[in-house]
Amino acid sequence: MVNVTSAVESRLVQTSSASRTIQASPLATVQATTTNKPNPARKLVTSRFLVAIAGFIAVSAIWGSMRFGALSPSDFPFHTWTACAIDDFLSNEQGRPQIDLVGSSLMLAPIGGVDADFTNAAVDAPHHHRSLYFENAFKKRTGESVKTFNFALPGEMPSDAYLITKFLMKGEKRPDVIVYGVGPRDFLDNLLPSPSATDPYAWLSRFGDVNDRISLISPDWQQRLNYELGRLIFPYGQKVDLNNSFCRSVTATLKQVVPPTNGGAPMSLRRIILPEYRNFEVGKNECLFTPTTDANRPSFTDNIAEYKKRYKQMKWDTYLTQMRFMIDILNIARERKTHMVIVAMPITPINRSLLSDLAWDTYKRSIKVIALTKGATFIDMEGSGKFALKDFSDTVHLHSGGGAKLLDLLAERLSNDRAVMTALNQPTKIDDHATTVAGLKGSLQ
Repeated sequence: MVNVTSAVESRLVQTSSASRTIQASPLATVQATTTNKPNPARKLVTSRFLVAIAGFIAVSAIWGSMRFGALSPSDFPFHTWTACAIDDFLSNEQGRPQIDLVGSSLMLAPIGGVDADFTNAAVDAPHHHRSLYFENAFKKRTGESVKTFNFALPGEMPSDAYLITKFLMKGEKRPDVIVYGVGPRDFLDNLLPSPSATDPYAWLSRFGDVNDRISLISPDWQQRLNYELGRLIFPYGQKVDLNNSFCRSVTATLKQVVPPTNGGAPMSLRRIILPEYRNFEVGKNECLFTPTTDANRPSFTDNIAEYKKRYKQMKWDTYLTQMRFMIDILNIARERKTHMVIVAMPITPINRSLLSDLAWDTYKRSIKVIALTKGATFIDMEGSGKFALKDFSDTVHLHSGGGAKLLDLLAERLSNDRAVMTALNQPTKIDDHATTVAGLKGSLQ
């Protein structure tokens, strides 16, 4: 009896298993068949994606060939120190200066302050691009009139001066002499993320191709990717111009609908409300040099905390990159028959003490060797022993009294330098084959 029962149960289990197998087999077959068949939805999505990519590339290429929405290099949506200098330099009224002055605020501050004292009138710094005092001092010593252009800018690095020299100081605007005042911050600034982070780069890079130095200008892979995408995709590369063109159209339409009232909020108020909006923009009469005397000159400003950050460590990448750009400036000037004068600008012992002996000695030795190797005139104002703490407004900037001393010494040295006088006295020759500056004749390449 037991054996019969066991046999029946065993048979039932086998039958049930077989039934499940038979029932599952059609489903498995359907699943296998479904897997092997192509998915129409997936194929449709893939094809649409490829068509969209191809269409975007085609539209971008056509857009780029038409340059729709792109502005000319000198069409600035708003004016910074750099934009003001470029505008003035390219103007036909400016003519061709014989001596161009280049550098950071170490050059800018004394030139502007001295001219305010010399003319006994306030000087609107972003729009003042001559050194009237130097021109007068040079004429007293030589009997010759020269015209200067002051292209010194706040925070200007050698990488910025390189773009100024390469893209602007050519053709009808080629100077006979370039005087470049440098200081240690220009090569050692720890607060500079990269050469592409400056205001001068933003506007000067519009005037030509920087691809041959892009590895130095944008060393970070993200910056480099952004640059390459801008070259590849026209609307991305021209996003600033396209945004400005759109804003101009909207503003023009709004002015027709709602005419603007007289006046408006001053720049100082806007900086408080929107501190990051166009933070490099400068307004008319916003940055003034006013006449001073020894009696009413502002007291010494301690900016040591700022320079502790700038000199925090010896950033060799920054140092070597900026030295490379200074060499490029000297090479370009020599090719164009422009004589270079490198001036080691004076700084206070207070500022000098923040630098290690290695950093200081490397800086001083490098600029002198490079200048002399490239046939430039080297003037060591810092080591001249002519400047005392009382000549400075802070630890690095000369006030107008110290600035007058600097410009007098500069006029004396240049007037006694044979290479400088030869460059100034030679007939003005315009190379007909040279690419001219945008806004004058022809266009930049």
